[in-house]
Amino acid sequence: MRILIIEDQKTKIDAIEECILSNIDSEQCRIMVSENLSDARRQLISEPYDLIIFDVYLPATDDVCAETIDVSDEIISEFSKSKNYQTETIAITACEICDVENMNRFNETGVTVVHYSEEDGKWKNSLILKIKRIMDTVNYDFLIFCALAKERSAYSNTDAILGELKTLNGLNCQSVKIGSYNGLCITPARMGLVHMSISVAKGIEAFQPKIVAMSGICAGVEGEVNLLDLIIGDVCWEYQTGKYNGYEFKQEPYQAKINHQIRNELVQLTESEDVIIDIKKGLYDTELKDSTILLGPISSGSAVIASEEKMAEIGLQHRKMAGLEMEMYAMYETASQSLCDPLYFGAKAVVDLGDSSKGDTLHTTASTISARFVVQYLNDKLSRMS
Repeated sequence: MRILIIEDQKTKIDAIEECILSNIDSEQCRIMVSENLSDARRQLISEPYDLIIFDVYLPATDDVCAETIDVSDEIISEFSKSKNYQTETIAITACEICDVENMNRFNETGVTVVHYSEEDGKWKNSLILKIKRIMDTVNYDFLIFCALAKERSAYSNTDAILGELKTLNGLNCQSVKIGSYNGLCITPARMGLVHMSISVAKGIEAFQPKIVAMSGICAGVEGEVNLLDLIIGDVCWEYQTGKYNGYEFKQEPYQAKINHQIRNELVQLTESEDVIIDIKKGLYDTELKDSTILLGPISSGSAVIASEEKMAEIGLQHRKMAGLEMEMYAMYETASQSLCDPLYFGAKAVVDLGDSSKGDTLHTTASTISARFVVQYLNDKLSRMS
C-alpha cells in the first residue's frame, strides 16, 4: 500500500505513522511525506497512491520562514485532476470541524475531515476505517480485453492461470493470474467500437489497472503482412470518421498511439527469435512457417469487411496500414483519456486479408499466439514496474 502524508508537524506525522503501522505490516506499505504544498503537488502528479492524508494548513514552500496557509482547495484540485482522483483521502486537522472553511468542497470530492487531538484519539478510528477499506479492495494489476469469447478462451493455452468467470461492475470478467500479478480478462456484450469503449471505460474506472491490453484476431492488408503474422498496434484510428459530400466520402481519421517507452520494448520483442518460437510452440498450421511479429498501423471500424475493394479504400488512409479490426482504437482512445492513465497496447494475429475468402480456419491459432504474446509482455513489464 502506497500512502502519502501531507503534513508539516513532526509530532503529528509520527502519530499518524504509528497508527498506520499498528494496522499494516511495515513491509506491506510505503509511506511518503510531503511537508509543504509545492512538494505535495509534485507527489500527487507523479505517483499513484492508495491513501492520501493531509492537513488543511501547510506552508506553500520549503522556506523555513514560510507562513502556513489554508491549502485544502489546492490539494483537492490537484488530486482530483491527477491519477489519484479515486484515491481514498482523509484530512486530519487540529482545527475544530465547525471552523473548517469550504466544507462543501470536501463533501463534493468525498474527502473525510476529522479533528486531530493528542489527548483524544478518535481521529484514529476514521483513519483505521480508511485503511481497512483499502485492504478489503481487490486490486488488479492489469486488464485484458477480448472482443470474442474464443479470443479469451485462448488464454487456457498460455502460462496464465485462469480463474472463475464472474460479473463485476456489470462487466463479463474472468480472473487471470500472470506470474505473481492479478488481472481480469473482459469481454464486451458485443463486438465493435461502441461496446468496447463502454467496457474499457468501466473497467479502468472500477479497477484502476497499471496496464491494459487487447488480444485476438484481425484482417491483414495484402502485401504488407502474411497470414498469422502478429500485429502490434503502433497507431490506431477509426476509418469511418469523416464527411459525406454528395457521393464522396472525405476522410477525417484521428490517431491514437502507444506510449513511446512501451513501443521501444515491444520493438525489441518483435526482434527476438525466442519470443517468436515461444508463441508458436505446439501449433502446426502451415502459415506459421513464414509468420512473424511486427509493429504496424491498425485501423478499426464497426463493420466486418469481406471486400478487396473496401480494404483498398480504407488502406488509402495510411500507406503502411497493416491490419483492420473492430475494437483496438476504442481501447487506445479510452485509455489515453482516462485520468487513471494506464499504459496500453494491443496485439492481434492475421486470420484473413479482408476479402471474399474470409473464414474462421485460423481463428484458434491466431487467438493463441496473440494471447501468449500478451501474457509474456505483461509478465515482463509488470516485473519491471514493480
